[in-house]
Amino acid sequence: MSHSKPLLIPWLRSQVDSGRYPGVAWTNPQHTEFCVPWKHALRQDSSRVDVLIFKAWAEVSGNGRAQGDPSVWKRNFRSALRAKGFKLVSDNKNDAANPHKVFSWPEEAPQVVPCFEHNIYLPDEAVFAESTIDQDILEECLKGMNIEPPTEGITVFESPPEQQQQHNQGVIGGHVLPEQQQYPVAFEDAVGGVGLPEQPAYPMDGAVGVACDQQMVEQFKDTMSKTMVGDHFKTQFRVLVYYRGVKVSEQLVENEAGLRLVYRPELTQPVLDHETGLFLVSLPRPVAMLDHTQANLTQRILDKLGQGLEVGVSGPVVYGQRLGEIKAFWSLCKFDHSRQPQEVSKLEPQPLYLFKDFVRGMLDFITGKECPPCSLYFCLGEKWPDPDNRPLEKKLITVEVVLTSLEILKSMAVGGGASSLHSVELQISLEEMMELC
Repeated sequence: MSHSKPLLIPWLRSQVDSGRYPGVAWTNPQHTEFCVPWKHALRQDSSRVDVLIFKAWAEVSGNGRAQGDPSVWKRNFRSALRAKGFKLVSDNKNDAANPHKVFSWPEEAPQVVPCFEHNIYLPDEAVFAESTIDQDILEECLKGMNIEPPTEGITVFESPPEQQQQHNQGVIGGHVLPEQQQYPVAFEDAVGGVGLPEQPAYPMDGAVGVACDQQMVEQFKDTMSKTMVGDHFKTQFRVLVYYRGVKVSEQLVENEAGLRLVYRPELTQPVLDHETGLFLVSLPRPVAMLDHTQANLTQRILDKLGQGLEVGVSGPVVYGQRLGEIKAFWSLCKFDHSRQPQEVSKLEPQPLYLFKDFVRGMLDFITGKECPPCSLYFCLGEKWPDPDNRPLEKKLITVEVVLTSLEILKSMAVGGGASSLHSVELQISLEEMMELC
């Protein structure tokens, strides 16, 4: 006979009340908050007692069998809490003496009267079998994934503390950054070409629509797994150059390490710099500009570009550094109206875009907000975003660097629509990915 899966809320309340799990207990008189031991498996004092509550839920929610290892039990337990509206009150998992987490009970959770525990009546909205989350929809692509900026990565930058990296030798000029490829690596499959993968049509209803949505989620998951491998963000770069808003060049850089924008008109195609492992991409001569004054000013900027502007990948971080005399400014938005210029550092590599920021943006998109960016916009020799709110098209030299792997994911999400990705499993998986950051 199959083992029926219990509802989490009444089951968990009875477990906390029972006192049979060491460390699992109420933390306030109202019984609205409780703590759970949260000890890392690699700690010397870890034991099987620490994971009993996780194993118990795995047994009752998995047809009487606890499948997987303790880390899987813990992840599924946490996913179940989130799915039912439990909130994390405090995270003390790094406490040396008593690593634990405190959760608050969902406000809408029905209260169980002890004297009727064998005949519990729940409101209609609570009488739904809890969705089974035996395996998160993105589990495969999360295996071995560490999207936390490396502890030994690119140097400390002038950025928020959560984005700062510890200093080590890096690839800038002739130096080698950790996690960065020394030589180009072809990016295959989903990000192997300029074009995007063919997308299925999704405007369907009923069971067929549900099947298409699931297909969309699986395709999104598969592409994501090719985008973040281990702790390394994999992408190619499409470089578009504009002079006064007119596109004068577009080139694909088939290299995971990155590129350096220079002014060497003899280079008609991206060329590998064997010293750094980056590709050199030359800006063209301003011969097509009809206004001679603008053409002369543009040429003056190009002549002083020197070693240029470096844009590369280190681990999960897209970084930039100015190497020439001409100042460079950047933004993630083509229509940035903040009026706060952002200068690219010349002193050290500076983080411009973290993969976890894209994941956070994709999670926001699923819940109805705008889709996250997949491009970086650079302005050479002029401030950007403009203090006087002048548009990017009015600048003499602007460069858009498209991160092609993120472009593919964004195209899939926008093409299928936010509703096609609106699944509890996917949202929980993305939230867990953020928690790893």
